[in-house]
Amino acid sequence: MSNTPARPRRSVFFLIPIGALAGMALAILNFQVLYAASVESQELTSYILWTLLGGAALGASFACPASVVSFLSADSGKSRRFCAVAAGLVLAVCWLLYAAVSASGGTPVTVLLPAAAVVTTAAGAWFAWFTARATASDLD
Repeated sequence: MSNTPARPRRSVFFLIPIGALAGMALAILNFQVLYAASVESQELTSYILWTLLGGAALGASFACPASVVSFLSADSGKSRRFCAVAAGLVLAVCWLLYAAVSASGGTPVTVLLPAAAVVTTAAGAWFAWFTARATASDLD
């Protein structure tokens, strides 16, 4: 990763639906690990639906500020590395807030939470780096 200025690409906003899909996958995994055995069969469909909707909303809400920060960083002439780090920091802050709120509400924090935080933060930062275009001076 170089420190040369980047140009913004709107494709960084694809991080939002990707975040929603990742949120859905993580929510279903969390549901399976923690709650599936305690839900009665007639209520299972409703629980799964709300788990998917909640996961999508949470994943998209994490990815939205990360993609905006990356886009604005590239638009202001920052490097691709800066864009990636900025997006990664925003995602890390979102995960820390989520963990704090979950723990304060009595929700058990399992090993899945930090693992998901690390993987999605790294993937989001890479995506931000990948979508920022190098300037024309890099191509000479």
